[in-house]
Amino acid sequence: MQGPHESHAEALQAAVLTATLESISDAVLMLGHHWEIRYMNGNAERLTKVKRGEVTGRSVWDVFPEAVGGPYYRAYHKAIETNTPVTFEEHYAPLDLWTEIRAYPSEEGLTIYFRDISDRKATEAEIHRLAFYDKLTGLPNRQLLLDRMEHALALGRRTGRVGATLFIDLDNFKNINDTRGHDKGDTLLQLVADRLNDAVRSCDTVARFGGDEFVVLLEDLGASAEAQAHEISSKLLMAFHAPFEVAGTEHYTSASIGVALFGRETAGIEEILQRADLAMYQAKAAGRSAICFFDPVMQSRVSARAAMEADLRRALANQEFELHYQPLAGMTRELAGVEALVRWRHPERGLISPVEFIPVAEDTNMILPLGRWVLTEACRLLARWASDQRTASLEMAVNVSAIQFHRPDFVEQVLAALSQTGARPDRLRLELTESLLLKDVEGTVGKMQRLRAAGVRFAVDDFGTGYSSLSYLHRLPISQLKIDRSFIWDASKGGHGAAIVRMIVALGKTLEMSVLAEGVETAEQLAFVTEEGCYYYQGYLFSKPLPHNELVAFIARY
Repeated sequence: MQGPHESHAEALQAAVLTATLESISDAVLMLGHHWEIRYMNGNAERLTKVKRGEVTGRSVWDVFPEAVGGPYYRAYHKAIETNTPVTFEEHYAPLDLWTEIRAYPSEEGLTIYFRDISDRKATEAEIHRLAFYDKLTGLPNRQLLLDRMEHALALGRRTGRVGATLFIDLDNFKNINDTRGHDKGDTLLQLVADRLNDAVRSCDTVARFGGDEFVVLLEDLGASAEAQAHEISSKLLMAFHAPFEVAGTEHYTSASIGVALFGRETAGIEEILQRADLAMYQAKAAGRSAICFFDPVMQSRVSARAAMEADLRRALANQEFELHYQPLAGMTRELAGVEALVRWRHPERGLISPVEFIPVAEDTNMILPLGRWVLTEACRLLARWASDQRTASLEMAVNVSAIQFHRPDFVEQVLAALSQTGARPDRLRLELTESLLLKDVEGTVGKMQRLRAAGVRFAVDDFGTGYSSLSYLHRLPISQLKIDRSFIWDASKGGHGAAIVRMIVALGKTLEMSVLAEGVETAEQLAFVTEEGCYYYQGYLFSKPLPHNELVAFIARY
């Protein structure tokens, strides 16, 4: 039996404990052996939105039934069963409350300390969102995509499950940025992101890879992986069929999709992405708004092109290029001039045809320094010819690429080459393609007229293979049309080439331009073009392209 002093001391101790628990920042909940609520402080009352006077004595699981069977339930039972404290963080959905929990078992039951960490969790979630999600579209960003791809590839290697990576690039996206502004382009990207998300399965990842590029990660495609990947890709393409409403205006766009499958293979993330990217560019080359699956042949082509590009850069630095000259003849087989043709003397592969390296040079803009070199070297030889009676009247034809011609300083480059070398402008003939003439007609006319005023003449190369418009052809200061060799060959086989040759010759006469036939290789072909009224020709019948030393010997015979 307790004495009055002991009873008073216990009451005082309980009062001090209660005061302490009421003053601390944590919420406190004390449970008895039968999970009854024995005590809760004011902070617990405020956080849980219950009145302690109404719940004291009741089972905690009756007061908070949503917690039964969940993380709180399991953690508290574990603490009691093992007689060890537990610490964890959990979200209590009914109150949208993130809590940090510390629960301590004792002889009296379980004492629980908890606090609201919702603000900290919101901050962490925002940091995570900024780190792993695209700010504009809300899609997973490149980093999160790479993380998920790493997991998917590892799972594929372990289980053999096949997945796919889809690389998606919008077609002509630059147009909306250029014509309507970057803010409208951003709006379009947001709309595209929503449609892509709607077109895939819930288990798939749609990520913004950068700019107007998106990547879709498809996992566990099953036995018919390629067919399923194609079906999903087709749905993605169909998502672009309807217009996008951008700031009240309907905007149509399309996409090109490259697909790379992955499974047990050891290929890494970067390689899979590169494969899908290569396939996407193949889809663009096929006409855009298309789907293309990666083929190993693509990789070999790209590797060969990369090697070619590296070799070209080295070749420019090491001056591995040289000019060959194909003689041009009049119809009585007199020498009228030459066409300068660039050749590449590779240190290992020997002489390389321009058919192999010119497209790469144009795609990489290396055609600019190469073209300047060709023009200067041709003019240098033309200047030397002026002092020799046998060559003073010969003309030099030089091919000009569209990239060269449309440079703002092209006219100045030509005039500088003539000035530096001392070549006669009236003996230089620049050969342009029909497609070149179609771009920026007014600017093209202006450049040609400035050079023509200086004495330079022009020819249209491969005439008949492009899309010349007669409405402006007569405005250009062109002195010669060169008939493409395909029409000459076709004519000799009884095809429609003969009719085309006749029309070009007639056009040349009407516009007072000379006409040259290319690719003349037989006496029969020469007889045909002569009869049709061509005044000049070139081809193996007269001479193949010659290096300079052989050209000198050739000229000596005339």
